[in-house]
Amino acid sequence: MPLWVIIVMILMGALFAAKLLYVLGTGGLLPLTQGAIFVSTSTPRIQATLDAVPMRPGERLYDLGCGDGRVLRAMVGRYDVQAVGFEVNPVAYLVAKALSVATERVRICYGNFWSKDLSDADVVFCYLFPDLMERLALKLHRELRPGCRVVSCNFPLSGWTPTQILHPTAQRHADPIYLYEVPGSTVPTGPVWISHFT
Repeated sequence: MPLWVIIVMILMGALFAAKLLYVLGTGGLLPLTQGAIFVSTSTPRIQATLDAVPMRPGERLYDLGCGDGRVLRAMVGRYDVQAVGFEVNPVAYLVAKALSVATERVRICYGNFWSKDLSDADVVFCYLFPDLMERLALKLHRELRPGCRVVSCNFPLSGWTPTQILHPTAQRHADPIYLYEVPGSTVPTGPVWISHFT
């Protein structure tokens, strides 16, 4: 058998083994992650967000389910902001910590964001599953101050009206990105608030 065939077979076997380990690892982590899986945000989606949501130096960004931290690092790199990410997947958390170690203004927190106070946020970024969006919409409404901006990839916030819906130009990554801004007036909580915004 030619040497190149052996090399190709070894490489394909290694790739298959790595994918299998990833699948088994993700399945094994489901009790810890409560069903949340790590799906990285593509470069075109990050670029569209950077362009549409400018930030001032020193402002605070929260990424709810930050994965490997790429959104945090991109925002810090462009705008010199304070960036905090929350991640429940231990593998993604460790990758984010490792990749962000040299980025001073990025902090990665292990655990979920539901018990965290987000009231000092200037921008909140999320790429979460649709079954979480109603609960998230209520949390953000209760905690965020007027003028705070929210970016939600793929799925809208229940009861919120977006100020803009982006569709990145890259064909494979053209799913919507919903942009919101917390209104300046105080609005009642619960169902009254939801009907007020729809």
